[in-house]
Amino acid sequence: MEPLLLRDIAAQSGVTGAALLDGEGFVLFSEPQHDDSVQHLGKAIALLDPSFSNGRVTLNGENGTVIVQELSGNRVLVVRCSVSSNLGQLRHMLDEATVRFNALIP
Repeated sequence: MEPLLLRDIAAQSGVTGAALLDGEGFVLFSEPQHDDSVQHLGKAIALLDPSFSNGRVTLNGENGTVIVQELSGNRVLVVRCSVSSNLGQLRHMLDEATVRFNALIP
């Protein structure tokens, strides 16, 4: 089910990649599946200290934006976006995706 949810996220306008990480920072699933840049990005995000966030961190860069969303079950969702993406719309989509991902954990 997780790969389908990631595919839905990656299909959103402005999204260039998405990854689901476990609590140790290892990539469980990514979309596109064989995109090493998404997997390397996920590993880098694992270095963020969760004590500085309230569940979501947005990193704005010169070439794009990365949104990191904490999920239940000690998992993290990482979404890479283009510079021109609508961040408000993507955050709303992430709110809905968070509920769907969290529902998969008993």
